[in-house]
Amino acid sequence: MPLIAWTSQLNVGVKLLNNDHKQLVNLINSLHDGLVTGQAKPELESVFESLVSFTRIHHANEEKFLAEAGYHGFQAHKREHDQMLDQLLELQIRFIQSAQLGVEMEIMQRLRVWLFKHIQGSDQKFAPHLKTINVEAILAGWKAPVESPPKLPVVETRIEQGVW
Repeated sequence: MPLIAWTSQLNVGVKLLNNDHKQLVNLINSLHDGLVTGQAKPELESVFESLVSFTRIHHANEEKFLAEAGYHGFQAHKREHDQMLDQLLELQIRFIQSAQLGVEMEIMQRLRVWLFKHIQGSDQKFAPHLKTINVEAILAGWKAPVESPPKLPVVETRIEQGVW
């Protein structure tokens, strides 16, 4: 049974962004399913790294899209993305360091809340703006700025950020 089910409450009205959000849901569900079925820890850590990498891609693409769409709350949304990534990296570190299923399942619940809070909260705030503009015209010639971000291991990333 998946941890997160896609519902209409997660729909932001833009297929491109919905598809990204569905991919985030799939990655979190894959991590959860792996934990429940006893998948090897290195494989689970790889799934978590994929979640971090895809989150970076999604945030960069969503930010570019919102800027091009003239969304007035763009800067605040970008700051929230930065905070979300910090939270995700902290959860990843805890996950890597954990050897207890109870801690790992608690991390899964935090991931679920992390995603729902953002999509149902701030992402839903830009939906009305997108309905007032011609989203399809923007998307017709749109190219995502990020295809794949540089893959830095979480430890190196945190050292670069001065956390460790």
